Amino acid sequence: PTQQQGRRAPSSAAASQSSAQNVGNRRGSQPSAPQPSQSRGGPQSQPASDDEDEDKDTDSNGEVRFVCPKADGLFPDPNSCRKFMLCGSWKAWSQTCPPSLYFDGKLKYCTFKTPQLTCGPVSEEETRKEELERNQDKLLTCDTTQCQLPNCFCSEEGTSIPGGLNANETPQMVLVNFSGALNELVFELYKKVLGYTNKFGANQNRHNPNGCGIKATFFINHEYSNYAQIQWLAAQGHEIAMHSITHRLPEIWWTDNANYSDWAEEMIGIREIILANSGSSSVPAVSRETLVGMRAPYIKPGGDPMFEMASDFGLLYDSSVVAPKGTPPFWPFTWDYRQPFDCHNNKKSSEEKKAVDGDDILGRQSRGRQKRSAKKPKNQKKTTFADKKTNDKTVDRKHRVRRNSPFLGRPLKCPTKAYPGLWEIPVNPLWNEYNTCYHADQCVFPHATDDDDIDDITDFLKENFERHYNNNRAPFQLNFHVTWFTQKGHVKALNRFFDYLSTLKDTYFVTYQQLIQWMKEPKRLNELNFKCENATATTCTRPHTCVVKHYLDKDLSAATEDNYNKADTRYMPVCHSSTCPQQYQWFGNHAGKKGHFKTIMQLVDDAVGPEGATN
Repeated sequence: PTQQQGRRAPSSAAASQSSAQNVGNRRGSQPSAPQPSQSRGGPQSQPASDDEDEDKDTDSNGEVRFVCPKADGLFPDPNSCRKFMLCGSWKAWSQTCPPSLYFDGKLKYCTFKTPQLTCGPVSEEETRKEELERNQDKLLTCDTTQCQLPNCFCSEEGTSIPGGLNANETPQMVLVNFSGALNELVFELYKKVLGYTNKFGANQNRHNPNGCGIKATFFINHEYSNYAQIQWLAAQGHEIAMHSITHRLPEIWWTDNANYSDWAEEMIGIREIILANSGSSSVPAVSRETLVGMRAPYIKPGGDPMFEMASDFGLLYDSSVVAPKGTPPFWPFTWDYRQPFDCHNNKKSSEEKKAVDGDDILGRQSRGRQKRSAKKPKNQKKTTFADKKTNDKTVDRKHRVRRNSPFLGRPLKCPTKAYPGLWEIPVNPLWNEYNTCYHADQCVFPHATDDDDIDDITDFLKENFERHYNNNRAPFQLNFHVTWFTQKGHVKALNRFFDYLSTLKDTYFVTYQQLIQWMKEPKRLNELNFKCENATATTCTRPHTCVVKHYLDKDLSAATEDNYNKADTRYMPVCHSSTCPQQYQWFGNHAGKKGHFKTIMQLVDDAVGPEGATN
């Protein structure tokens, strides 16, 4: 970000010397190599225990005589790899994985049988180590007397509007964003939904109330991306942000294996690749000053290594932390203080137990309470725990309980120390009685069809939007992968929903950077100054397709042509008329050289010395 944003970005891949000194002092080991994706085939090894007999250790009510380690969560069955225990309010229910899947005690979900499968309970030592890595006791809770805009923002419950504005004075901002590679398979689909009806034109038929075209944010990963198309979108005023080079599997790599150097190579590496392939211009559409945001692959935050890297390299924001569902939704905040919700599945406090009033995490009342309650009419809709909390207007806000992580399994890997000035734009999930989903394409619509019945989808989007609009006007996010746009009914429903939003004169489609700029200096609706795109920014007028070799070693990291394990040819459109990298840019070789590769952290060492001393 620029100095006006209150943060300082490295001026090159090696970073400015002052920033690089900070980076150099925090680097871990050299980046580890990408791990091959696990086979989705049959079992490769036999787990330690594979007893598939029914567990007979249950009482007459069906509850399992299993001692829950925590009030809520998923825990491995000590007698069977196929089973796990669902604990809610200290009660346990036995669950079985779908056919061919096994419960991983470390990952906390059902998966395929591989040599890496953790069957059965995890050792206490390993559990303590993991809990220590996630312990946030050193993080202070919000202090609004010390945390002041423009470079610090927090609130006790995370739901307060910046600047103390009333909801009816606050613009409702909509954050449309797309994650993944950008190429010819998705480019026209994305353009159409954003209102570009002419394949060869830049005019939009969807506009914000100020007359500017609606804006979106693209979280880009490198493989298969078309850099000419990235440049075109940036020139139209859309934001380009970082999503990694490899987007590798398994997902657990990002939380458990990636160190500081790995995160730097993945995120700062993709930044340098985007810059290298976007051409040169006196008024570039993409620059180091505009590439200031990131999202971790699979929305899996990497804890302190990830957040420390983002802070040291001067990024403005991250958007990798999923917030709990609820009303009102959460506003973004800075990491000067602890996040306003719980990233863990901790034991409930006595106050929280009172708030739940006998309900378990599934929204069910305790069995004893059910027996004593009067029978409900047949057609009466069951009140879920979420509904109860939403409709409870008499809650004592001074003793309101911090909302828990939406994950029943592993807790989110949030930071354990402060990173002043680094913004977090939390992912407020979409939800109703059938769904809780973080990407819209993960939502399930059982009654919708491709061509006709799209009302369910449109109503779902409206219901979630109005949860923001009719409450505290927290930014409403729509997170997409290409999957959504391969279904005609979903596209029709989204267009209908966008048509509805265009009738609201206080609703703006903005980029993540525009959101933060507004939060730093909140303006009432009648004072808004959202700007249109920079008309002088250049598009990619002479794109060129590079044909380059992609060399990989046995660990799927970048390799040289005289020492590789695997090779193929890649076709990569860039904005240079003739300049191409010597080989395909990749993890460990973001510059695309033939030899003498330099990682991001090695470039930092070159700039400041291995011990952080300036050369």
